[in-house]
This record gives sequence, C-alpha cells and structure tokens, in this order.
Amino acid sequence: MDYEILDHTADICVRVYGRSLDDLLRNAARAMMELITDREKVDPSQEIEFKARGETDEEILVHWLDEILFIHHVKKMVFRNFESHPVSKTEIQGKAIGENIDMERHEIRLDIKAATYHNLKIERVDDRLKVDIVFDI
Repeated sequence: MDYEILDHTADICVRVYGRSLDDLLRNAARAMMELITDREKVDPSQEIEFKARGETDEEILVHWLDEILFIHHVKKMVFRNFESHPVSKTEIQGKAIGENIDMERHEIRLDIKAATYHNLKIERVDDRLKVDIVFDI
C-alpha cells in the first residue's frame, strides 16, 4: 500500500510512501483525494495543469497538495489521478486528472483546508521515501 491513515489528536494524518519524490507527490495527492471522496467514482475526463515550487522537498510537497486543494475548492473538482514532472530542483509541473463534482456520484467525506508543516519530514526508509502529512480539516 502506498499510504495509510494515522490517528491524530486534531485534524487528520496520513503516512505516504514513494520510491522517488515524484512518486511520493503522486501518492500524497491520491491519499488526500481519497480522504475527500471515493477516487474510483471519479471519471478522469479533465486535466488541470499546475506548478508547485519550494526550496525543500517538504515545501514542494505542501505547495503541491495546497495547489490541488485550491483547484478542488475553486473549480469544484475531484481527481482520480495525478502526474508530476520535475522542472528543476525547486519546481514541479503537475497535472490533476478528474472531473467536476457531481453530488449524486461524489460523496464529499472531508473538507480539507490545507496541508500543514506539522512534524513534516521526508525520510528515506530502506528503498523508499516516507512522510507523515497532517491535514487541517
């Protein structure tokens, strides 16, 4: 499994794994979207491109997730999948693939406001990266 939901005193926390930073970013976005809705019910009919920047991998991760949340809230969309491509050491080009929210098919489980920096540290564990992400709900 690429992510798991962890108990947290406030908000909600997920542990995400990936073989590379790109993989970690995609898995983090999938985990976040799974908290919001059932990704399997999302038709991958639209693509939205965006960029995320940061001085550290942790900053890139938070900005990446917050960009997806911004698109979700402003454009009223949910996403099934994500693509990421490094532009430079401090910038990622992203793509969110999904559709407009259809309240008859998309139950909104959680209203995530933001990804946080609370105890955020990307670590290498064996052959994978691991990070615990706390979301403000």
